[in-house]
Amino acid sequence: MGTAGWIEPLLDRIKRNSSTVVCPVIDVIDDETFEYHYSKAYFTNVGGFDWSLQFNWHAIPDRDRKSRKRHIDPVRSPTMAGGLFSIDKAYFEKLGTYDPGFDIWGGENLELSFKVSCFYD
Repeated sequence: MGTAGWIEPLLDRIKRNSSTVVCPVIDVIDDETFEYHYSKAYFTNVGGFDWSLQFNWHAIPDRDRKSRKRHIDPVRSPTMAGGLFSIDKAYFEKLGTYDPGFDIWGGENLELSFKVSCFYD
């Protein structure tokens, strides 16, 4: 199961600007029923976090949603899922890749997001 042609627009943005990090729309599989839920682009969420640095999802802010000409236009996100993205290899290495001190998953999303926002070219 998959959507044909989903990766080409993501890779095109990186080709145009090697310091761009792109994230696909993430579909959901219910953890109890295993039901597949297709995520339509106009329901896309952006990553965020709370004061305990817990990653979470938020609706696209109104100002950003209203400025998009099409629901498939990209939207900036303050954070991202730490393992579901595309990035230029040289830029990823420039950022320092993943922190080798992380023994398990769970902090890479915020850590990498902060690196990108601090060092965006």
